[in-house]
Order: sequence, then structure tokens, then C-alpha cells
Amino acid sequence: MTELSNVGEEWSRIVRWLVESAPAHADALNPPASEGQIARAESVMGVSLPAELRQILKVNNGSTARSRSLTGNALHDGRGGGGYSPFPSNFLFCDVELICSLYVGNRKASMAMQEPGSRYEYWKEGWIPVFRQKEVHCGLFLDVSGGKTPAPVYEYEEESFPDLAFPSLAAYLSAVADALEGVRPFAVGGRRMPHLPTVRNGLICW
Repeated sequence: MTELSNVGEEWSRIVRWLVESAPAHADALNPPASEGQIARAESVMGVSLPAELRQILKVNNGSTARSRSLTGNALHDGRGGGGYSPFPSNFLFCDVELICSLYVGNRKASMAMQEPGSRYEYWKEGWIPVFRQKEVHCGLFLDVSGGKTPAPVYEYEEESFPDLAFPSLAAYLSAVADALEGVRPFAVGGRRMPHLPTVRNGLICW
């Protein structure tokens, strides 16, 4: 199977599980991003989003929705909420507008530090933020700077250099889907969470 078909299949597994087992999380999934939204973000960022990311954005434009009445739960906020972030480490899936604003802001911060090209550059050109904790500089980005296909996934947080987490977006989504379905515990960079996720009061606990 190709990377794109793998990404689509793994994302479908996650969405299907959320709808069936944790609808409050499924309610935070946005409708698809349009080609216009993606093109505008790419123009502002000055970099193209990788095809595998574009594919899932065109299914769900992030998990940042406000309450949309599907569950009748009014606790969602504009960035998906802490408890409403369905991915491991309380990560939410960034919508294309959030991807753009984070990328631009991080690149500006990096340039202000006057460290372009350094191995320890704060945020390199081509690091596309995809998953993050709410209001915290911590998450996962796709590295398109080296031209690898598929783009590898790196884990980042404040005051530490990013570490390779997964060889591809499909690999990350597969690990999440396997954990949700009870196949195997979620692991990143060889570090395994001690147990499979559970659902309490309708919300995922990793």
C-alpha cells in the first residue's frame, strides 16, 4: 500500500473508534479543509504541506472544533480543550489555520534568535506542526526540510532538541489506532505507556 492509502486507512480507524467509543472527542473533529484554505496557509508559510497531511486535513480539518451540538456537551473551546484532546499526551490535531499560525510564529521566533541554519535552531524551515498540547510548545511536527517521502515525525517540547518519534505520519496514526483498539500499548521513541487507554465519563484517558 502507498503512504497516502495507509494514512487514509489509519485515520479512518481512529475516527471510527472515536465515533463509536468516545463521541465527545469525535464531536471535536472539524469538517474538511478546502483547497482554498490549504493554499492560503501554504502561501503564508512559504512551504507546501506534505501530501499525507493534506489528505487527512481534507477529511477533518483538525480536532479543534467548538461544541457542535452532536453530544450536547458545551465544554469544548476554540482549541479543542485539554480534556478534549484525543491523542496521546493530550495532543490535539491542529487545523490548517493553527498549523499556519504556529509555523509562522515559530519561524519568526527562530529568526529573532539569529540562529538560522544552526543544528539547535529553535524552529527550522520545513518543520510543519501537526499535533500539539493546548497553549504549550510541545507536540509533533512533520519534517519536510530534507525532502524525505514520507516525511518523518519528530517530537518537540520547550528547551529540548526534537527527537525522531515515527518514520511517517501513517506510522504514528497506526500506533494510535492500535492502542485505541486494544492491539498494543502506544509507544514513541521506544518509550511505552504503561497501559492501554480507557474511556471515563466519555473522555479518553491515556
